[in-house]
Amino acid sequence: MNYIIKCGRNFAAISDIVSAELHKHWMLQIFLNCEDNLNIEVDGKLINCNAALVNMNTVHTFNVEGKIHFTMLLDPTTQLGRLMRRRLKEKSFYVFPHKEATVMQQNLKNVLLKRGKEALMFFVKSIDYKFASCNIISFDERIEEVLNLLNDYSCEDEFHQIKYLSQKMHISESYLAHLFKKETGIPLKSYIVLRKLQRAYELIFNGENITTAALNAGFDSSSHLAYTNKMMTGMSATNIIRDSGFLKVF
Repeated sequence: MNYIIKCGRNFAAISDIVSAELHKHWMLQIFLNCEDNLNIEVDGKLINCNAALVNMNTVHTFNVEGKIHFTMLLDPTTQLGRLMRRRLKEKSFYVFPHKEATVMQQNLKNVLLKRGKEALMFFVKSIDYKFASCNIISFDERIEEVLNLLNDYSCEDEFHQIKYLSQKMHISESYLAHLFKKETGIPLKSYIVLRKLQRAYELIFNGENITTAALNAGFDSSSHLAYTNKMMTGMSATNIIRDSGFLKVF
């Protein structure tokens, strides 16, 4: 079993075949094992728990060893990403309280018993909705506008995009980069690369092959996409796509 589910700008997976090498990325990542404790290493430390959250730019590796698990990659600028950053408080990882983790585990087991795609998508939505009622502080209005502009995706490289965005905001490129990192926790250049990777997967979800998706997302080539994906996920893009079913929540 290996399903990848797109939920806005966040991506989730329910799988029993994932094995990722040491890697780090500019996303937050939730891990939840269906039955036993997690087999995950963060910053060289083995974590013994049912559910954990790993911070951005943190080296980690995991292997599901044939057991079904759930993971979710969170864009740090989304509501769920912002709320999870609160829990981390600059730590490299956060262990979910036992009671909360147990409830999530039971919900995942119930979903797997139903064996339907709709149940899988409902479970992913439930993770997002669980925290939807929490209040979050808005970003600086200029950063909110930058995020809106990035929704109108441009295939230009990150350097051209930063120049364009700074001109739209009427501030210098250096100040925009400083403000974006301060507000979101992620460098603007890195975030633009992340959005390109998100865009590539969206195109693949819609049926395009890897080469076409890579070029249309703004990568120089399919190998450039493959390299970026490997660095950020610890896994081969080809293997992910070949072994996966794709679902879209919203």
